[in-house]
Amino acid sequence: MTPRGRFFQQAELESNWPFQFIVVAIGVLIAMFEGGLALWPAFYGATPMLSLIFLYWVALHHEKYVLLISGFIIGLTSDLLFSDLIGGRATAYIAVVFLMELRRAKLLQGDFRDVWVEFSVVTTGVVLFQLLVFSAVNFAIPSLTPVAFQIGVTMILFPIGYVILSTPKMALNRIRDRT
Repeated sequence: MTPRGRFFQQAELESNWPFQFIVVAIGVLIAMFEGGLALWPAFYGATPMLSLIFLYWVALHHEKYVLLISGFIIGLTSDLLFSDLIGGRATAYIAVVFLMELRRAKLLQGDFRDVWVEFSVVTTGVVLFQLLVFSAVNFAIPSLTPVAFQIGVTMILFPIGYVILSTPKMALNRIRDRT
């Protein structure tokens, strides 16, 4: 007689948890890098949202490795580094991940221009959401010049980040196809 309890079942070897953890860890490191960029005088405190670029790309191309909690943790790290308002960027990043679940199929069928326009809308939405939350909490409107600068620099850096992130993926796919 063989025992048939839960301890004798086969192990699940195809788990996504290690890759989901790596996505969160890379996102947190990129958010910390953003914090380092904020110290440069060229950015004047309005750094490009590199963590949003990374989260958008991973949510577009590797949907099974991005959970809503991934967006929350990456956004919370950015909140802790950049603002006194905890949860603004984290909430916006959760909305981005949720939006990508809805729009992924259409974006993957389109060309890069569609992806870039959609990212521009998402970036503007994230910044406007943070602006509205900040204005509601503090009863004041901050200077809009750094806000516009942050949106513009993030949109300009998106194609560069997209290519940088896509290059290792395509290289690994070529290596995998050869074997």
